[in-house]
Amino acid sequence: MKILIAEDDLISRKVLAKTLKQLDYEVLTAVDGLEAWNIIQAESPNIALLDWMMPKMDGLEVIKKIRENTYDHYIFILLLTAKTDKDDIIKGIETGADDYLTKPFNRGELLARLRAGQRIIELEKSLASKNAKLSEVNQSLANINVRMKKDLDLAAEIQTSLLPHDLPQIENVNIEWFLKACDELAGDILNVFKLDETHLGFYLLDVSGHGVGAALLSVTLSRILSPLTNESSILRKKVSGNGAFNISPPAEVAEKLNNQFLMEDESGQYFTLIYGVLDLETSKYTFISAGHPNFILFRKDNTHIAFQDAGLPIGFLPDAKYKELSVQLQPGDRLYFYSDGINEAMDPENEQFGHDRLIETFESLQNQHLKSCLESTIEKVHNWSHNKVVDDMSILAIELT
Repeated sequence: MKILIAEDDLISRKVLAKTLKQLDYEVLTAVDGLEAWNIIQAESPNIALLDWMMPKMDGLEVIKKIRENTYDHYIFILLLTAKTDKDDIIKGIETGADDYLTKPFNRGELLARLRAGQRIIELEKSLASKNAKLSEVNQSLANINVRMKKDLDLAAEIQTSLLPHDLPQIENVNIEWFLKACDELAGDILNVFKLDETHLGFYLLDVSGHGVGAALLSVTLSRILSPLTNESSILRKKVSGNGAFNISPPAEVAEKLNNQFLMEDESGQYFTLIYGVLDLETSKYTFISAGHPNFILFRKDNTHIAFQDAGLPIGFLPDAKYKELSVQLQPGDRLYFYSDGINEAMDPENEQFGHDRLIETFESLQNQHLKSCLESTIEKVHNWSHNKVVDDMSILAIELT
């Protein structure tokens, strides 16, 4: 450990130097304050023993300069003084001295105060080392967070690509949808697709929870609930020989999903689902609802029906059965499907937007174009919640013209 002795008295300086060298300290000496300051700048000692009264620059001036500058380690300052007045001692400490020693000094007292200073320096070194390691860890975490953010953004792009950006073009059928995740990734997902030339399938599902786990399951389900080109899937079975398909009943689809995605105790994941098939020739809509919020049918005359089945969410119980329902649609009818992030949106007083208010909103917008109707509805929900999105929001609307 390097110690500077700044003392203009030759005998005191030599006695101090000899004492400290015997204790294996590396000793530097200065005869006045200016020389002491130059040595401090060049050598940056660990401890400085500074005489108060010195020529060219006194001890307090040297202390001020030390404390005004920054070093890679802390310099412990011991002020040597013949002054014993309390006000003088307080002035020295307030200037920046860590401790003081009155002249003539006692060897035992000197060593005790140096050991105290050494402990402070060692603690400072330990803290600096821990801070450096903490800084490395923080930087590593920051790098990991950057990579995770990139991965999440990429995953969000992939998930978004699974949504129906190229909607089926069907005469006399309008389709609109909206989906906004509350985080980077969504547990909601929806799709609309042609099962064959005369059947249109569409679903909206909501996986429990948020984040990566919910998003992974929603992506998996979106792949399962997609009709594969010229191949059989859960949605339809290929008829051998003629290239035609037999459309799977919605109840059968739900039951297969339920047995495939039974909720496990560890994850506790399940999902709600509305899946249905629209016969484009007869305008008959056949569907199942598995624990999902009401969907609403608005007739052309502005009357409405809210459909909800008591079926369990998918994955709750093994071998669960789902009741299939049908409704005959007519030109001018609109079907609205939505996740609970819409109707359960909260205002600042924790009041939900609610089913009734949602129905009133659809009713007031019935004469608007379907796309405009959805945009106005989402705007109203956002205004209600003051744009505070705490759950995924999704809506799918189908209109017969």
